[in-house]
Amino acid sequence: MAKWLILAIGVFLFFNGMMARTYGYANPSLHCFNMDYIKLVGCFSSPIGPRLVVWAATILGAILIVGSWLYGRRGSA
Repeated sequence: MAKWLILAIGVFLFFNGMMARTYGYANPSLHCFNMDYIKLVGCFSSPIGPRLVVWAATILGAILIVGSWLYGRRGSA
């Protein structure tokens, strides 16, 4: 059961990270991200903040998917 929960969370994070949008405003200088499917929006004062959030969600999701796959292979052998 745990491997399916890990897989579901991984797919959720990976999908939301891949479908997120980052954008910036010229005045005031805000750099934002928007995850449409979970309605999560945030703004930072530097452009690295939104990119870090989006890439962290994508990479963490990918790690959880691979971890679930490895956990499933180990459990069935």
